[in-house]
Amino acid sequence: MKTAVFTSTIAPDLIAWVDKRARLEKRTRRSVLEDALKRYQKELTKKTLHEGFMRAAQDPDMRELAEWGMEDYANIIGK
Repeated sequence: MKTAVFTSTIAPDLIAWVDKRARLEKRTRRSVLEDALKRYQKELTKKTLHEGFMRAAQDPDMRELAEWGMEDYANIIGK
């Protein structure tokens, strides 16, 4: 995987926390930051999906479509 280089400023207390985590876990600063960004990305994706499902639950046509899908899913896994 190709990486990108960027320069940014960060609050001293946050970078101190990152450095401490990196030392404790015997990791690089980059790997701690990359892991944090991946987790943040995953959480935002989950939040977006949840909000979409909540909106869909209010739409009668979408609810009916979902119920049809669940019946098909139950039939498939029952085989």
